[in-house]
Amino acid sequence: MTDLQRNTLVWLTPQAWRVVHGQAWDAVAQDLLRYWQTCHLPWVVARQRPGVAADAVCLGLPAPQHWGRRRLGTEVALDGIARQGQFPLLHEVAQSSLWGITAAPWLAQGAGLAAQVRVFGSYGWQFMTGMPYVRPGSDLDLSVHVPDLPAAVRALEWLAQTGNTGDKNDSGGTERDAPLLPLRVDGEIVFAQGQALAWREMQQLRQGRVRQALVKDRLHLRLLEWPEVVALAKAAAGPLLSPASLSAPVQHSTAWA
Repeated sequence: MTDLQRNTLVWLTPQAWRVVHGQAWDAVAQDLLRYWQTCHLPWVVARQRPGVAADAVCLGLPAPQHWGRRRLGTEVALDGIARQGQFPLLHEVAQSSLWGITAAPWLAQGAGLAAQVRVFGSYGWQFMTGMPYVRPGSDLDLSVHVPDLPAAVRALEWLAQTGNTGDKNDSGGTERDAPLLPLRVDGEIVFAQGQALAWREMQQLRQGRVRQALVKDRLHLRLLEWPEVVALAKAAAGPLLSPASLSAPVQHSTAWA
């Protein structure tokens, strides 16, 4: 089993599903879990809670609108994971979305980065499952996987071009003076060993506008200053994750109409 990072997708074995179903859930959660297993849909790796055994992993399941956007959490043994994968790539989600046409120049620039850009959150789950997650005002949540610090800095500059941070720029205006994407881009920069920083916080730290930023992985949360982030990036430098195949998206059922 490859070392599991935050936001890795995992599919459970039948035995692990039996363990999950045996836990104390209310009727709505039980209905959701039965559907999830029947459709062979994944869980997502979450940050490990204190006290969880080393041979177990914490998982999350954010439900679509039909189940009231419930968020379920559980833990399973590592040997209960049948396979793992990744959220869809940005270009895959953009090709299936109307905003992808407006964002074409920005997307083309992103394709030239030394980075692998994936979509999680509402847009990622909706793309994978075919069920309604996205609402008016939903952010486009990106995980930008980079091999080193120079690639991270280039990715930050690319993300800042979305023009919807509302931050002040050097001329005294706001980033809204830049070309806009028709939706707000959120998410994080992820280094090769899974350490992640929210991209806006990392940009503010790099610019000296804050003293520390939160760095998180599956096991830890840490507040680091910029020299520490530089050292972390150097220690974590490595190849990009190889693309992982995804299960075919589940088609919309009449239950969601």
